[in-house]
Amino acid sequence: MDRQKTPPQRCPKVTADCAPRRVQSTDDPAGDAHAVLTPLGALRQDRSVWPRGDYDEEALVRYRDCLDQLPPVRVDRASGVLLDGFHRVKVWEDLGRTMVPVILEDCAPENQLARALALNRHGAPIPLAQRNAVIGRLAEQGLSQTEIAQAAGLTQERVSQILAREQRDRREGDVVREAVRLVDGGCSFRQAAQRTGVPRSTIERALREAKMRQECIRRHLQTRKDLTSLLRYPDRGPWGQSRYFGNCTGYLLVDLLDYLKPESVFDPMEGSGTTSAVCCDLNVACEGRDLRTGFDLLSSPLPDHPFDLIFWHPPYWPGHQYTNHPNDFSHAKSEGDFLHRMKEGFERLASLMTPKGHLVLLIGDGRKNGVFYPMHSKLIHFDLLPLEAVLIKEGDHERRARHFQYGPTPFIPTLHEYVLIFKGPTR
Repeated sequence: MDRQKTPPQRCPKVTADCAPRRVQSTDDPAGDAHAVLTPLGALRQDRSVWPRGDYDEEALVRYRDCLDQLPPVRVDRASGVLLDGFHRVKVWEDLGRTMVPVILEDCAPENQLARALALNRHGAPIPLAQRNAVIGRLAEQGLSQTEIAQAAGLTQERVSQILAREQRDRREGDVVREAVRLVDGGCSFRQAAQRTGVPRSTIERALREAKMRQECIRRHLQTRKDLTSLLRYPDRGPWGQSRYFGNCTGYLLVDLLDYLKPESVFDPMEGSGTTSAVCCDLNVACEGRDLRTGFDLLSSPLPDHPFDLIFWHPPYWPGHQYTNHPNDFSHAKSEGDFLHRMKEGFERLASLMTPKGHLVLLIGDGRKNGVFYPMHSKLIHFDLLPLEAVLIKEGDHERRARHFQYGPTPFIPTLHEYVLIFKGPTR
């Protein structure tokens, strides 16, 4: 699973003391909350609690035309996390505004995404795919369907339907891929439909889409120069789900499979399923697991057979927290806690390698409160497996980094990740 890994620097605590004067809020229907003028750099823009995938350009244009009429933004008092107002902050940034009106409220970290969803129901509608993805994340965080419905402004029945459809889509995707494999293996469309229960029209459409993805692979491999230690990809490709937070480009998997030539692949944190999708298109056996579907790398039973390639893309620390599960790597409370989890997970995965296998780890360094954490070097120093190569992968962080304010302390944002390739110990 792939993730945005370089979090914004923790900004100073937002308090009323930051403001030279008060202004009456136009954003509070009860009329009893006040806004305070606050330094723009004191707001912490954490994209993981923003229920929209990106900026609405039309909204930005409208807001630029009425800058002085924009209502205050909403911010958590303790953390300074922006709960509502990313578009307004973007306009204020672009126009050089340094002080902005803010309404402070108290919102526990585990409730911030739900609160942000509720506040973002005004203005331009959230695209349905993005809204449904947030609903799925809230369910993974343990919120009840009643709580999710209240945040989303939907009925509980509608929330139940959205969650059921998401689970059904995942199951149906597996069945459809099996039907396509049967056709590729020589079965007729009728036979594949009878064996899997998938309608022939669905199999035909899935086969056309598979051929399109295979054409993407063919063009990539033909135009790509030889694999080097520097990786750069123009886009993430047609695999997995682009709305999934931290999604990795499928072209990285294409290159790894083309270079290492594995016959079997295991992904213990598959996220939206990019690894499985690429393996399916390249006809490589793959098993994918994830915490969101009940697999916990630290305690769940492992597969009962080894693999030629293990692709591991864990959450980065410090970074976005995915769930409140105690064994979620993103739930680590400190650097030491995170590294302890990583070492335990590394040891378990190393036990699944074939003698000639490889373990490929995609990881990024982190920064928190002005401290830089070179995670890739610390993982190498575990010295659990021989290191074969270190590749540097440029990400899409540069585009995202432009949307954050990093506070008053200058530093150099991290715009790359590391692909660490380990080989089996008996070679």
